[in-house]
Amino acid sequence: MKILQTDLPKIESYLLGDTQGGDRVLFEARLILEPDLKVSTHWQKETYAYVNQYGKQKLREEIDLVAKNIFTAKKHKTFRQKILRLFTK
Repeated sequence: MKILQTDLPKIESYLLGDTQGGDRVLFEARLILEPDLKVSTHWQKETYAYVNQYGKQKLREEIDLVAKNIFTAKKHKTFRQKILRLFTK
C-alpha cells in the first residue's frame, strides 16, 4: 500500500472538510472502489487524531507550568493575591 502523491492532497482536503459537492461524492466513490485509498485515508485520519491529541496534551502541560509559576513565584505574589481575592468574594 502506497499513497500516490496526487492522492495525499485529496485525502487531506476530504478529511479537513474542504472537499465539497461533486468532488466529495467522487472521492467517496473512490473510497468504495479502491481499498488502498480507503486504508490510506483511515491512517491519515488516525494520524490527525494523534497529532491533535498530542497538541492538546502539550497545551495542557504549558498551562500547568504557567499556573505553577504564577502561584509559586515570589515575583507574582501581588497578582496571585488579586486573583485569589476574586474567588473569595
